[in-house]
Amino acid sequence: MKFLRFLMILCLGVFFLASAALSSEDPEALKAQIEALKRQMMEMQSQMQAQIEALQKKLEQVQSRGVAPQVVTPQGNPVFSGPNTEWLVYGKIKFDTNYDTAQFVKYNDFVGAVANRAIHPDYKNDSTNFNPRDTRFGFWAAHKRDDWLIKGRFEIDFYGYNNGNNLIPRMRLSYVNLTNVRTKTSLLIGQDWIPVARLNPSTIDFGILTAAGNLWWRVPQITLRQKAYDNFEFLVSLMKHRRIDTAREDRMPWLLGRVAYTGGVLGDGNMVALGVGYRHASYGTNDSRNVDRYLVVGEWKFRFLENKLIFKGEAWYGKGVGECFLRYDLDMAPDGSAAEAYGGWADLTYKFAPRWSATIGAGFDNPNNSDMPAVTSMNDRQFTKNTQYFANVWYQFSKPLKFGAEIIHIETERYDQTDTGNRFTLSVQYLF
Repeated sequence: MKFLRFLMILCLGVFFLASAALSSEDPEALKAQIEALKRQMMEMQSQMQAQIEALQKKLEQVQSRGVAPQVVTPQGNPVFSGPNTEWLVYGKIKFDTNYDTAQFVKYNDFVGAVANRAIHPDYKNDSTNFNPRDTRFGFWAAHKRDDWLIKGRFEIDFYGYNNGNNLIPRMRLSYVNLTNVRTKTSLLIGQDWIPVARLNPSTIDFGILTAAGNLWWRVPQITLRQKAYDNFEFLVSLMKHRRIDTAREDRMPWLLGRVAYTGGVLGDGNMVALGVGYRHASYGTNDSRNVDRYLVVGEWKFRFLENKLIFKGEAWYGKGVGECFLRYDLDMAPDGSAAEAYGGWADLTYKFAPRWSATIGAGFDNPNNSDMPAVTSMNDRQFTKNTQYFANVWYQFSKPLKFGAEIIHIETERYDQTDTGNRFTLSVQYLF
C-alpha cells in the first residue's frame, strides 16, 4: 500500500514538472492542467479505496474460516473449502499377504490367541491369506464460530461381517468435537478410540497386539478434555458399547479419567500418562447381577537421537476389563465375579535410513488363573496367559507408498498347555 502511494506521488510529480516546463508562459493552460491533475488524483484515490475494501473483505473471510491450520494434516491431504467450512478427504489402501503356521480362530485376518488344541486337535494346520480389508476411507470437516472450533470426522474400513468377497464397510470413527480455542477446552461426542490407553504398538498386523497386552477399541463416548499449564491435559469420559440386545441389563457406562504430561521437563514429543476407570455393570440378559469393574493404566512415549529412535508402551491392571477394551470372554470368572488380570506391551522403532525403519516389540495379557475356566471349557479367546513377540521393517518407496515385512510369534498358555504359532506378513500400503 505504501508503494502504491509513493508511485502515485512520483507520477503526479513528474507530470506536474513536465507540464510546468511546457506551459510556463500560459496561465490558462496551467489552470487546465491543475484541474486535470485533481481529477486524476480523485480517480486514483477511488481505485485505491476499492482495492483496500476488497482486501479487507478477503481478510475477513479468511479470519471467519480460520480452520486450515487445524485441519490440514502433515501429509498435506487436499483441503476443500465451503462457506465458513473446510474439509479434507484421506484414506489408505493396504494389502497384506499372510502365512500362518497355526490356526488363529475367531480373528482370522489379524492375530490374537492361538486356537485351543482341546477344541481343535489340528490347530497346527498352516495356511495363507490375502487380506485387503484394512483399506480405509474418511474425511474431516471443520468450521470456526467466534472462539469455537467445531470438527466432525467419519471413517470406514472393511472389517465388518462378510461372506466371501462381499466385504461390508464398517464404521470406525464418527464424532463431533467442539473446542474452545481460548480456554483450550474440548468436548467430543461420538465414536472414537478409547480415551485411556491411547497408544498403539507399531505392528503391520491390524490386530496391534490384540489379546496380548494392548487395550484398544473404538467405542461410543462423551469425553471432556482440558489443557492446562502448557503441558498437561486432563480428561473425563463416559464410554459404553452400543446396545446390541435390549434384554441385557447393562446400564452404567465406564467412567474414565486420564492425566497426561507432554514436553516440558520430559523434552519435546515425550509423554507420560495415567488413566483410571470404573464401572458397575453386568453383560448378562434378564438379570441384575452387576459387578464392580475397574482399571488402572500407565502410558509412555520417548524420543531419542533426534526422533530417529522411539520407545513407547503401556502397563495396566484391572478387574472385569472386557469388551470395551477388546478383551472378550476374559472379564468374568465362572462364579460370576469380575476376573482379575494385568498386562502391557512395549516397542522400539528405529529410523536407520532416510527410507527405512524397523520395530521390535512384545506384549502379554495375564488373567488370574483361578478366574479362568478349565482348559476343556475354554473357548479360543480364553487363556491363562497370552504373549506376542514381533519384528518388522518398512521401506518408504515414495511419500504415499511403502512396503513392509513382519514376523509375529504367539505363545498361548492354558494352564500346563502351551499352543504356539507364527504369522509371516508382506504388506503394501498407499496413503492419500
